[in-house]
Amino acid sequence: MVEKKDIIIIGGGINGVAIAGQAARLGLKVVLIEQNDLASGTSSKSTQLIHGGLRYLQQYYFSLVKKALHERSLLIKMAPHLIKPVRFIIPYYKESALRRLVIRIGLFIYDHLSAHKGLEKAKSIRLNVAPYRPFFKKSIKSGAIYSDAWTHDSRLVVEWALLAKQYQATILTYHTILELTEAGSGWQVVTEDKFSQQCSTYKANILINATGPWVEQFQKHYLAEWPTAKLRLVKGSHLVLKRELPDNKAYLFECADGRVIFLTPYEPGYCLLGTTELEYHGPLDDHSIEPAEIEYLLAAANAYMQTPFERQDIATTFSGIRPLLDDEIHNAHQLSRDYQLQLQTSVKGNSVLTVLGGKLTTHRRLALDALILLQKIRPCWPAIKDETIPLPGSDLLDEVQFRQDYSFMPMPVLSRYLRCYGTLCLFWLRGKNILADLGIDFGAGLYQVEVDYLLAQEWVKSVDDLLWRRTRLGLCAEEIDVGRLKEYIQRKNVYK
Repeated sequence: MVEKKDIIIIGGGINGVAIAGQAARLGLKVVLIEQNDLASGTSSKSTQLIHGGLRYLQQYYFSLVKKALHERSLLIKMAPHLIKPVRFIIPYYKESALRRLVIRIGLFIYDHLSAHKGLEKAKSIRLNVAPYRPFFKKSIKSGAIYSDAWTHDSRLVVEWALLAKQYQATILTYHTILELTEAGSGWQVVTEDKFSQQCSTYKANILINATGPWVEQFQKHYLAEWPTAKLRLVKGSHLVLKRELPDNKAYLFECADGRVIFLTPYEPGYCLLGTTELEYHGPLDDHSIEPAEIEYLLAAANAYMQTPFERQDIATTFSGIRPLLDDEIHNAHQLSRDYQLQLQTSVKGNSVLTVLGGKLTTHRRLALDALILLQKIRPCWPAIKDETIPLPGSDLLDEVQFRQDYSFMPMPVLSRYLRCYGTLCLFWLRGKNILADLGIDFGAGLYQVEVDYLLAQEWVKSVDDLLWRRTRLGLCAEEIDVGRLKEYIQRKNVYK
């Protein structure tokens, strides 16, 4: 049986799910196909920032920064439980008076380009006082502080997918494409579920290639005769470190080579350090941080710190491959993080939209621009409006009352629920009155009711899906009965 859709989207990263969510909300019939888990590629391996990109001002990417800052403002409103304002500190370290002036001017421009009036403006800050004095080297006495925002990147992807599902989009994870062909007036795709081996067939007039780093591979394999713009793949690696940051602030450090790195809050008791930017030519499914990257990040941060990070402080690492537009001129860290949408139509009248480049912050605008572009060849589609769309879980919640209602639960668990799910956690908490109502305790505050919700609603198929992309409980794996959890997930998925 062939299911007819308006759009077939290949790729379950942030751009693919945002397009799916926006399109489904318009009433369009959408199927999204992902070969692995949602956000299993680049979209779960970012620096976790929703920001304008202060450093892009140095490359004179003013329009990109302005667009990103506008998106930052909207995204904070769309998902206040997932996207939080955070204050960034730039310490002055061996800086000349001229360099300090340049930083202040840059921050003034950054604030001026921002449309969000609720965030604090940039200003000077003393760093030789508590709580910063024991954190920085004694030679660092002052700096500048400015505002940006932080997020949980993979949960942001999942909540866009949940929005798409609410509007009847079909979201297929762990599906292999067996066949993709032009079938008369449309594209036809045959997929196979990697777990059940069940096959499905879909047909649509529009095909969207939102496969991120796999864009060119997908193009060559399925659309060999259609040219695509050249991308440069850049590997960005991060360290998750066992240390909390003073006053829950984030930090921007300038490296000796002129790049910048970020040191940001991550989970309670942990911080995140990154990122590197290396040209990458290896396999997309098998990459990890290199020893030289670890040394680079530690040395760059330790140039500022009184108590240096050591290798034993590293809890885990991750690396992502970013597909950046290739201008054949700049070094990897100078390449634009903007996106390009390439629309092509075959002689049969079937259209392919290829998504090239982009960054986490501009995904909503990218999705909107994609639909506006497609509407030019599909004028019968509903009118497209630039609206602020609340994501699932973003409803207003009285946090004090919430903690009182579920006071039988450990406070750290409730805090994690609010941080990860917002009001989505009420799906499994309503009607629960004692801890025993939550079912099996797998450890580290992971209870059966949460697992059941993730299996039923959020496409979880494996332990990694749950512990790393839906939550970050992988950091507490030693406290979790992982074997029992794996067996439980497998058993539940068999009977779905």
